[in-house]
Amino acid sequence: MRSGWFEEATARSAVGHEARTVAWEATPLGPPDAWPESLRHAVRLCFSTRFPVMMVWGPDLTLIYNDGYRDMLGTDKHPAALGASARVVWAEIWDDIGPLFDTVLATGEPTFSNDMYLLMNRSGYAEETYFTFSYSPLTDDDGQVVGVLDIATETTRDVVNQRRLAVLGEVHGALPATFTDLRTFAEPVVGVLSASADVSRVAVYAASGPEIVLEAGETGGHAELGLVVRALRSGRRQVVPGMVVKPVRSGQGSGVIAALVLCGTPVRPWDADYARFMVVLAKTVASALRDVVRRRAHDDALRFRAVHSERERARAAEVALALQQAVLTDPPQLDGLEVVVHYQPAAVERDIGGDWYDAFTTRDGAATVVIGDVIGHDLDAAVAMGQVRALVRAIGYDSQATPARVLERVDAAIDGLGLGSSATATALVARVEEATGRQDQVRTMRWSSAGHLPPILVRADGRCEILRVRNDLLLGMDPGAPRRDHAVEVWPGDTLMLYTDGLIETRDDRLRTRLEKLAGVLEGTHTADLQTVVETALRGMLSDTVADDVAIVLVRALPRAALPSVREAVEPLRGP
Repeated sequence: MRSGWFEEATARSAVGHEARTVAWEATPLGPPDAWPESLRHAVRLCFSTRFPVMMVWGPDLTLIYNDGYRDMLGTDKHPAALGASARVVWAEIWDDIGPLFDTVLATGEPTFSNDMYLLMNRSGYAEETYFTFSYSPLTDDDGQVVGVLDIATETTRDVVNQRRLAVLGEVHGALPATFTDLRTFAEPVVGVLSASADVSRVAVYAASGPEIVLEAGETGGHAELGLVVRALRSGRRQVVPGMVVKPVRSGQGSGVIAALVLCGTPVRPWDADYARFMVVLAKTVASALRDVVRRRAHDDALRFRAVHSERERARAAEVALALQQAVLTDPPQLDGLEVVVHYQPAAVERDIGGDWYDAFTTRDGAATVVIGDVIGHDLDAAVAMGQVRALVRAIGYDSQATPARVLERVDAAIDGLGLGSSATATALVARVEEATGRQDQVRTMRWSSAGHLPPILVRADGRCEILRVRNDLLLGMDPGAPRRDHAVEVWPGDTLMLYTDGLIETRDDRLRTRLEKLAGVLEGTHTADLQTVVETALRGMLSDTVADDVAIVLVRALPRAALPSVREAVEPLRGP
C-alpha cells in the first residue's frame, strides 16, 4: 500500500501517477514510506512545478522526474527511467554528463551548462540535442550530499533554428553573381552547404546524362538518381524523408538545366520544419542559378567583352542604387516615437543588395516599422525589394491586423502575383500600440518575423534584451501557413533596434556569438542620441570594408508629455 505523503505529492502530475506504479521497494530507495524527510521534500519540490526537473538520489543515482522532464526522455526511455539508475538511462551521454554529477556529489557546488551538445538515443536513433541546465546538490537529513537536482530546459529547437538561419545567410553571401560553367557556380555553394551540420550530402547534377557536376558527402545511390531523373523530366521539386531534389530552370523557356540534391542529417528528425528549411535552401540556390543563367543569356556579349561588361555592370548597379534610394527615404514622424534609419551599401565591388526598411502609421493609428532583406546582390534583388516593400506597406497600412496576419497576407500576395522565388526575402513587421486602460505610459510592441534576425531592445536603464523567438519561414515560402505574433512592453526611454544581416554576419563566429556581441555594444547607449547609437553599432561590429549591405532602424519611445497632441499645438493659435 502506497504511503499517504507520496500519493499527495504526485496527485497533480501525470508522471506522478505513473510513479505510483513503480515497485520502489525493489529499487535502492526502498518503499516511499521509509524515505527520509529530506528525500520526501525533494520529491514534493520535483512534482510541484511544471518546469522540467529531474533528481537522483543515493549511490546508484536513482531517477525521479516530473511531467516537464518527461519529453526530454523521448519515446523510448519513459516510463522505464522512473526508479532506474541515471548511469543506465543516460548511458550514451554519460561520458559528457557523468563528470558533472561527480563534481556536485564530491564538492557540493552546483554546475551550469548553456546549450550543451548531447548526442542522445532517446527515440530509437542517435539524436543531436542541446540543453541548458544546472545540477545542484541534494542533502540528506544529516546534511550530507547524497543526490543531485537537475533543473533543465531543452534548447535544441532554438540552437538549430539559429544555425539554419546562419546557413541561409552564408549561402546568400556565397552565391556567385557570374560563372563560366555549372561547376564554378556550384563550388562556393557546395563549400558552404557541405560544412553545415544540417546537410549530410549536397550534389549538383547537369541535366545532360544526368551527370554529377559536383558533390560532397556520401554517395547518393540509385534512390537519389531516380529522384533526380524524375525532377529533371517533370520540372517539379521532389521531397522525400531525408532528401530534397530541386530542378533548376533557365528562365528562358529552354526547360530544366540542372538539379540540386540536399540530404538531411540522420541525427535530426525529418519533420515539417526540417523539410521546409531544406526546401528554402534548395529554392534559394536554384533561384540564384536561374537568375545568373538568365542574365548571361540576355546578353552573351557581356561575357566576352570585359570593358562592355564592366560598363553594363556599373549601369545595373546605378539603376539598382537609384531604386534603393527611391524607397530608402527618411521615415515620417510617428506619434510618441523617435525614429532614425541608416543604410550603408556594401563595398563598391559588390552589386547593390536588397536591404530595405519602412515606417508608417496605419489607418487605425498604430505606429509600424518594418525591415527586410531580399536575397541577391543585383538589379533583380533591388526590383524585388521595391515590390516586397510596397506589398508590406499597402497591406500593413490598410489593415487593423496584427503583424503576423500582415505577413500571411503578404505571403498570399507574393504567391498570387507570381513573384515567387524572385522575391525570396526575410522581413520583420512591428506595431507599437498604446496600452489601453493603463496610466503608466507603457506601450505594447507586437511583432512577427519571417526568417529575420531578432530585434534588440535597449531598456531605459541601459540593459539590452535580445528578443529571440522561433522564426517563421521566409516570405512566400509556404503561402497559407500560419505565422506567430510576439509581444513585449515598451516604456518611455526604451529603444528598439531592427537591422539586417550585414551588421552581424561573419564566417568566423556563430550567429549567437555575434548577436551577443551586438547586444554588448549597445548596452549603456540608453542616454545617447539615436544617431550616436547607430554610429556605436557600426563601429563596434564592422571592419573598414563592409562585406554586405547594412540597414538599421532605431525606434525610441518618448514620454507622452513630451509630445503635445495636434489639438494642443493648434489651440493657442485660434485665439479667443
